[in-house]
Amino acid sequence: MTNDTTYRQKGRAVILAALMVLSVVAMSTAFVGGAAAAENASFENEDGDSQAIYYEGQTLVITGLNDGSEYTIRSASGFDTDGVAEDDEYQDVFTASGSEYELDTSGYESGYYYITGPNDGGTSDEDRSFELQPMEFRTLEFDESTVDDDEAVDLDIDTNRGTYNLNVSADGLEDEDLQSIFNEEENEGSFETSSYEDDDEVIELVDVTDSETHRADFDGIDTGEYNFTFESTDTSAEANANIEVTEAGDASLSFDGETIETRTNTAEIPVELENTDTGYLRIGTMDDAGYEAYLEVVDDDSNEDSTGEVIVEMDTIGAIGDGEGSTSVVGGEDAFTAAGDDDNVNIVTVDEGSASGELGTGDYPISLSTEIPDGGFSDSITETEREVFDDAEEDTSYLTLENRQSLDQDALTLYTAPSGDDLDDIVDGLDDDETVSDVIDNENLTDTSSIATSDVTSAGDGMLIGLEADSLHTYFEDGDLADGEDSFNLTIEGEDSGPNADPPVWTTGDATDTKEHDISEYVEIVGSNQSEGVVLFNVDYTTYNDENDPDIDIDETYDASFNVDYEWKYASEEADDNEEDEQATDSFDLEEVEFDLDDSNEELPASATATVTGDTNLAPHTEVSDRLRSPGNFTQSENTYVTEDGTFEIGHDLSEYSADINYDLDVESDSGTSASASLEGTTIAGEELQSVDYDVSTSPSEPVVGDDVTGTVEASNPNADAEVSEDVTFTFDGEELVNDTVTIEGDSSTTIVDGATLLENASAGDYEWELTADGEVVEDGTLTVEDPDKGDGSDGDDGSDGDDGSDGDDGSDGDDGSDGDDGSDGDDGSDGDDGGDGTPGFGVGVALVALLGAAMLALRRQN
Repeated sequence: MTNDTTYRQKGRAVILAALMVLSVVAMSTAFVGGAAAAENASFENEDGDSQAIYYEGQTLVITGLNDGSEYTIRSASGFDTDGVAEDDEYQDVFTASGSEYELDTSGYESGYYYITGPNDGGTSDEDRSFELQPMEFRTLEFDESTVDDDEAVDLDIDTNRGTYNLNVSADGLEDEDLQSIFNEEENEGSFETSSYEDDDEVIELVDVTDSETHRADFDGIDTGEYNFTFESTDTSAEANANIEVTEAGDASLSFDGETIETRTNTAEIPVELENTDTGYLRIGTMDDAGYEAYLEVVDDDSNEDSTGEVIVEMDTIGAIGDGEGSTSVVGGEDAFTAAGDDDNVNIVTVDEGSASGELGTGDYPISLSTEIPDGGFSDSITETEREVFDDAEEDTSYLTLENRQSLDQDALTLYTAPSGDDLDDIVDGLDDDETVSDVIDNENLTDTSSIATSDVTSAGDGMLIGLEADSLHTYFEDGDLADGEDSFNLTIEGEDSGPNADPPVWTTGDATDTKEHDISEYVEIVGSNQSEGVVLFNVDYTTYNDENDPDIDIDETYDASFNVDYEWKYASEEADDNEEDEQATDSFDLEEVEFDLDDSNEELPASATATVTGDTNLAPHTEVSDRLRSPGNFTQSENTYVTEDGTFEIGHDLSEYSADINYDLDVESDSGTSASASLEGTTIAGEELQSVDYDVSTSPSEPVVGDDVTGTVEASNPNADAEVSEDVTFTFDGEELVNDTVTIEGDSSTTIVDGATLLENASAGDYEWELTADGEVVEDGTLTVEDPDKGDGSDGDDGSDGDDGSDGDDGSDGDDGSDGDDGSDGDDGSDGDDGGDGTPGFGVGVALVALLGAAMLALRRQN
């Protein structure tokens, strides 16, 4: 049989192959072309608003469609930079009815979706897409697990949405109950709500946002446990919150004993509230005290139990009546306040006949009640109105106001402080929880009899005056000294004057004499603390001197005093009886700044302990800096602070330099006083530093197998006046345990490694260790762990030499060998090692080529 292949047959094969390839290409092209873009498609929610992200279960309104056209929804993991979908898959198909289609996304997974269909206008997949996420309740819970049936609690809601609506329901509650709990008109801070006509067990919470604080009021709700279900109105998201409503106990109000306070101070009246967060406090009665005020007391309602406390603060100056016929007080709403930031005290009324000049000393009856008249009080409180309060009275006590005590003569103390930022920090006022005593003890204030300044119209040390007083603190709370009150004052008076002349006086009081000068604008209250009985003033004398005449001059002695007029209505009985003003005094000198360098600075040693020393009358804690310069050799700048005795020391390290080097030394204060000093000097030979002594020890010192071994490394500096710093490493058994810079003050020691674990359950053997300082080995050694159960093994005997072997006999000639047997088949080869050589001989590829060649040759021979 012959098998001739003609050119026609060959051509037919080529054409058929080409057609097959083209059909594949055409098929793929047809698939691409069938998914043309829906150019005008856009997405909205049911309210007609577009969203950056839609949520699973929402109904999306797709607009811009062709009536009757078919569209495909596909999912994607994202879009590339050209807006082409990535990893897209078929999701759904729909036919538009009109130009819109409502797409229910229930059951869709989170991710990206886009639509395809007719009207291809060249838009990208991303242009026709929307993102879908599940709505999540991250938090939905009541602040408390139980609530009394007359209380409200916060409801915390946190979701991944901005604004949304919720349906809320609970077994056992009708829509009226739900409205009572959640409706904002009945419960301030709650929700806008709406009801359903066909469902009386559900209400809708409208436009809920996470950022708002929500309240749920259970006043009047039956006791029991309730499980509330909150459901998104447009998604499948829902959450539950449980709370137990318990029967409220009877409201109870009480005082914590009597309150005794000095007039001109703030009286604190503690009120305890149980099973309620609101009560009413009456201070005084017209019959017993000629004064009667009613206050509403509101607890912040954050108590974990049923009992809370409100501390009512009463300004004993501001609480007086505002005049005949008035139901207000001179201090306004600030006359009565709450100590707690979240508590509230509100003035209900003050009887129009209440004392308007001052609150006299004596006992004022105080009482607590849960009720006041529904219509409030009359300007002149009636007995009927009082009866409403009295019938619900819970507790009574007394507020006792006492007269002031006279100031002690030594109650005034002058302080100084460094000028500049330190003084600004002090004058700016007290930080939270900081007291005046804290400022005096911790803010660089120094009790002094002198204040230094370089120029009275320039900067000088701060002038602060402390007053110990158990009264007057209501006048000091606003930061202004005696705001509108001239019956007490702070005064500075010169001790010296010319012939037939009075010394000049600077006062915060009424400056009427030609020798008296008003400084009230230049005196401010840093802080006042009634419980500590101290107030601190700052006198800005340098600014006063800049803006006024005469100056408070340098090199003069002054008396500072705080004075209370004996004719004042709040003067002490002693002052009134003696007809002498109360006065507390202290004296001080205003000095020119002195700033001197010691002569020893002319010869600084060329050592690590070179020290610049000097003294000054600037305030302790004033910062001092220097500049030590030798052209071509060194330039060093360091700083320090003035000590309590007026001296300062600045250390320099000149150990790298030799003797006989000339230098310039400049030292100045950083207080703004322009205080400085300079000199020239020459280095002298300095003593060489002694080496640091290191000691390495272990515990136990001779460990055995099984011990836990710890190590300690100590260092001591034998140099009395020189601080030494070295870079230290400690390595044990190849592991670096320490690599640090160690600084040791002069004539002291430090522990570098303090009982660190070196070995746990130690094994027998030798362990090497090494200690270095600045790269040099200073200590090393070997720690040997012995095994007590084994002795030292002795050497064995040497083996004896073996005998020489004898020569063998000569072998006889062998017969000729016969032909060998045919070789047997070889064993199967084992798998080769990874990374070894390939198949011996030709590779598999070559073998396949050879096999193919053989087949072709066979066909050729057949033809």
